[in-house]
Amino acid sequence: MRPIGSNRSGKERRMAKRIDPAGYVVKCNEIIKRLTIRALSELGEECVNRVRDRSGDESWYDHTGNLRSSVGYIVLYEGKEAQRGGFMPTSAPEGNGSKGKQEGQNYLEETSKTVAESSDFSLVVVAGMNYAGVVEAMDNKDVLASAELWARGKWPEIERKLKTKIEEEIDKLEIF
Repeated sequence: MRPIGSNRSGKERRMAKRIDPAGYVVKCNEIIKRLTIRALSELGEECVNRVRDRSGDESWYDHTGNLRSSVGYIVLYEGKEAQRGGFMPTSAPEGNGSKGKQEGQNYLEETSKTVAESSDFSLVVVAGMNYAGVVEAMDNKDVLASAELWARGKWPEIERKLKTKIEEEIDKLEIF
């Protein structure tokens, strides 16, 4: 005998959706990771561009191209590289910046090891030539200082947009 109001035969089974909270949490973490890495990478690219794409009057005059070529960034997630950029060779009167590219990458590797231990997500921007600090100190030349100030000022806006984007993408998920 079938229950009143049921149009199912006795042989049909009810199909219930299974709730998968662990899978939901994994998907949420993937969204947070992907979008945060993207936001930090975009910030890193913009910092590199702000350092490299300035005239000599606004920054310094290139002789070998090494200092500009030594500028790059890395985004770390749980201590491991998630994204890297910069280190584009720059032509100059006395060189092509190839030494700067290599020095920058080496310095980034060295620096990122110490930063990697400090948090889940990190953005490291470097000017890897050993004389970068001297150039910045003499005659008020700007190597990384203005890019760092800009990034610190920009971060609250980026973070707000990031949170909104994360919420939007998580809202699309289902727990089933």
